[in-house]
Amino acid sequence: MDVKFQMPSTSAQGRVATLTAALLAWTLNEHAEDGRATVEWEFTAPARAILQGSDYYARLNRAALLAFRSKYAITLYEMGCLLAGRREPRWSGTIEELRERVGVAPKTLLNFSDFRRFVLDLAKAEIDQLAAFTMEWSEKRGARGKITHVTLTFTPKDDDATDAAADEAGRHSGGRKARREGKAETIIDTASLIASTASRLSVSDALRWPADDQIGEFKTPELHAIGVALGGGHAVQRLADQYARVRPEHRRKLVGDALKADWTKWVTGCAAKWGRA
Repeated sequence: MDVKFQMPSTSAQGRVATLTAALLAWTLNEHAEDGRATVEWEFTAPARAILQGSDYYARLNRAALLAFRSKYAITLYEMGCLLAGRREPRWSGTIEELRERVGVAPKTLLNFSDFRRFVLDLAKAEIDQLAAFTMEWSEKRGARGKITHVTLTFTPKDDDATDAAADEAGRHSGGRKARREGKAETIIDTASLIASTASRLSVSDALRWPADDQIGEFKTPELHAIGVALGGGHAVQRLADQYARVRPEHRRKLVGDALKADWTKWVTGCAAKWGRA
C-alpha cells in the first residue's frame, strides 16, 4: 500500500516547504492457508512524528486512520483532514488528477462508473462512518456527456456525529459494515448454543469428522454449531471445505474433544483472517 501524506515544513535553507512522505515504511504479509496469517507494518519516522504530535492529532485521528479498510479511503481521509472546516473545503480536478492523487493503478478502473463504485462510493461509506466529517462529490461532464472533472467537498460533522464516529473507530471492525448499512446484528450466546447442541448428543457417541466432509445442522450438530457461533458469519461448509483441504489426514485422526478443539481453533482463525461476512 503506497499511501503518502503532506505536511507544512521548513527546508534546510529555512524556507517554507511542504514535506511529502510515505505513511508506512514496510509491510510484512504472511503466506498461510490455515486462517492464521498476520500482517505487520511500521510507520515511517515522519508519520510517527505526526501521529504523536498533539497539534496535528485532532486533524489526523489515529484510530480512524487505522480503521479504514480501503486504501483509497485513507488517501481521501487525509485530504479531508486538510480541507474540512476551511472556508473553501473543496478539491477540484480532472479525473486523471484524482486517479493519480488516490493512487489508482494505470489501466485499471478506466470506466468512471467502476471508479465511482470501487473508489468514491467505498471511500465515502467509510469516511462518513469513521471520520469527523463527511465527503460528497459532484461530477462535471464535457463533450458527449463524458465525465471529465470531479469536485470533492468535506463537511465537518456536529459534536454528536463526531463522537459517534470516534466510538465506531474504536470498536472492533467485525459488524462495522452491518452497522453502517443499518442492518440488525444478531448476538449469539456461543457457550449456550454449543452446550445446547452437545446436550442432544448421546454420551456414547464419539465425535468424529464426517467421511464426506459435509458439516450439517442435523448430521454433525456440534461441529455445525461451532461454525455458526464462531465463524464470523461465513458459510459453515466453506469453513469445512478449507479445513478438509488443509488437514487432509489430520482431521481423520482426531476424535471427541481433540477434534472439537482443533475445529474451534480453525473456525476462529478463519473468521479473524476473512473478517465478518
